[in-house]
Amino acid sequence: MTELPQQLINGLWQGAALALFAMGYTLVFGVLDIINLAQGATFMWGAFLAFLCVTNLHWPLWYAIPVAMVGAGLLAVLIDRLAFKPLRSLTTGGLVLWGGFILLLLGMVGNWATPVKIGITISGAVLMLAGFVQDYLTVRPLRQRESSHLAPIISSIGATIILVSLAIDEFGAQVSRFPPNLFPVKPYQITADAVISPIQALVLGLSLTLMVVLSLLISRTQMGRAIRAIAWSERTSRLLGINVDYVIAQTFFISGALAGAAGVLLGLAFNRLEPTMGNEVELAGLTVIIVGGMGSMGGAAIAAFLVGMIRVLSVAYIDSSLRDAFVFALLILVLLIRPSGIFGRSKSVRA
Repeated sequence: MTELPQQLINGLWQGAALALFAMGYTLVFGVLDIINLAQGATFMWGAFLAFLCVTNLHWPLWYAIPVAMVGAGLLAVLIDRLAFKPLRSLTTGGLVLWGGFILLLLGMVGNWATPVKIGITISGAVLMLAGFVQDYLTVRPLRQRESSHLAPIISSIGATIILVSLAIDEFGAQVSRFPPNLFPVKPYQITADAVISPIQALVLGLSLTLMVVLSLLISRTQMGRAIRAIAWSERTSRLLGINVDYVIAQTFFISGALAGAAGVLLGLAFNRLEPTMGNEVELAGLTVIIVGGMGSMGGAAIAAFLVGMIRVLSVAYIDSSLRDAFVFALLILVLLIRPSGIFGRSKSVRA
């Protein structure tokens, strides 16, 4: 029992990072009623973007983290335009965007001579930018209809496979690590039996700060009111003059930025980066939003701390191989007792 304070601290900072990831997950679900399974790939790319900033550009960590968040946010917007937007509303700009994306992929992974490779890649990027702008400015889509609930899930799985494959091609399948001495290692003494390292304190402090900022953004700003209005009724929001397409893009950006921040923080804490690092946290995040209640950001945050504690305590006191078994046992128990989740609400008041 002397180890309990230390294990509680470990569960606290790990749960805080998981809460960041899960709140981005549930934000997209609350607005579009879809589960973005590419969130784990965005998490992974956020960590690698910070890694590139630190190792290749030699930037300090304080610059690398916000750059990684912005990069992951933009990646999430791109995922929406390529994987989800065409399922809601297909436009000429969307087709041009897809053509540019295919050209970009050919330039990046094709076995071309260097000048040809650069030319194809730049042409694809320019075509994507033109398609993105045209898609945003389109008033009359080529096709607008509701797709099956399975279509976005399958589309996001495809996006995940593409992003993970690109990461493997760029960084290799081996584990990458941040440079040593990037962050102080001398721990802070919390109690006689518990310490917290500076990087763990950073994870906890920055995660809590971002959660408070997100809460204020959703509850106190014009953007937040627009997000909540679309979550209530997209059709009514359009009648009220809300630019739904723009607000959805903002939602994906925020969701991706949170995933990117979580990726950087957990990548720093464990100093282990690999292209498949998003798989485990994606399953944990999915468990969190179901346990907390689909569409409830507060529920996702509380459930994330609960799952973080269960994972840490099961490793410390029972058996590390049963860590995920206890988490999914909690998931099954919640589904049996309260299928909507601990803080879940009916769809008519989901926001």
